[in-house]
Amino acid sequence: MPFLIEGKPAPPPSASSDGASQQQGQTANYFSITPNFFGTMKIPILKGRDFNAQDTASGTLVIIISQTMARRFFANEEPIGKRITLDFVPDERPREIVGVVGDTRTSRFQQEPVPTMYVPHVQQTPRWMGPQWNDRAGMFFVLRTSGDPMTFVETAKRAVADVDLTRPASNFRTIEQNLNQQTQYLRLYILLLGIFGGIAATLAAIGIYGVMAYSVAERTREIGIRMALGAGSADVLKMVMRHALLMLGIGLTIGLAGSFAVTRLIKSGLYGVTATDPLTYVGISLLLIFVALTASFIPTRRAVRVDPTTALRYE
Repeated sequence: MPFLIEGKPAPPPSASSDGASQQQGQTANYFSITPNFFGTMKIPILKGRDFNAQDTASGTLVIIISQTMARRFFANEEPIGKRITLDFVPDERPREIVGVVGDTRTSRFQQEPVPTMYVPHVQQTPRWMGPQWNDRAGMFFVLRTSGDPMTFVETAKRAVADVDLTRPASNFRTIEQNLNQQTQYLRLYILLLGIFGGIAATLAAIGIYGVMAYSVAERTREIGIRMALGAGSADVLKMVMRHALLMLGIGLTIGLAGSFAVTRLIKSGLYGVTATDPLTYVGISLLLIFVALTASFIPTRRAVRVDPTTALRYE
């Protein structure tokens, strides 16, 4: 959500693709919470204080920010006491920063912490207009339990019903279940990509094996001539393996160069791995080296065991 810092100039507007101007540079995640939220979620309060009973709807508007937000927008200065105006709310009054808390991740896809703002739920404006709209009709409750959290579902339902029968509590999930739901489609896509990637790697290995084995088989007559002229089995094996490694080196060089170029295009879609992950490249390279050397060694070993006169008659 966009915000303005009192005493600091607003970031200059930039033109969007449709020609409209928009603010950039000062945005943060926004959460409306109740007291004890940070303790329940075990988010440490690094500076200042938590929200309390004195933070009422008619009192001074307050706000708590995350460590990353304090570091990014209040570098080399004390954020406590500074005032922030939420720029997405019409006629919003400035809010005083009363605390700084530790960073959190709101998604498994989030690799770096992002600036975050927290306001007391009782001080949230009834409606905030802009790209989103909210009339405070829905709320999420967070419960920390000492045992299986799902055994407290009925107790939680009764507690909510005691407050307001018209607002039944539903959709109970653990944090782990909630995070898994965020990634269910991604895990399906990864599974499909893994299957197709495995099929592609298998076909590539079969192709390399077939080409290398055929290449060596075509040299059976040459191998027979060399052995007839006095070449030993070890010499023939070294010759074939040297040729296989040369061809493999050329192929790997071209393939790795192409991979480095292509993975740059999908870098933004990767999670938990870099576009130049060394383990991936080393693993694939070792697999192809093993396949190529095996495909060269087996027919060569078979050829050197054949009588030279038989090999000379090979077509």
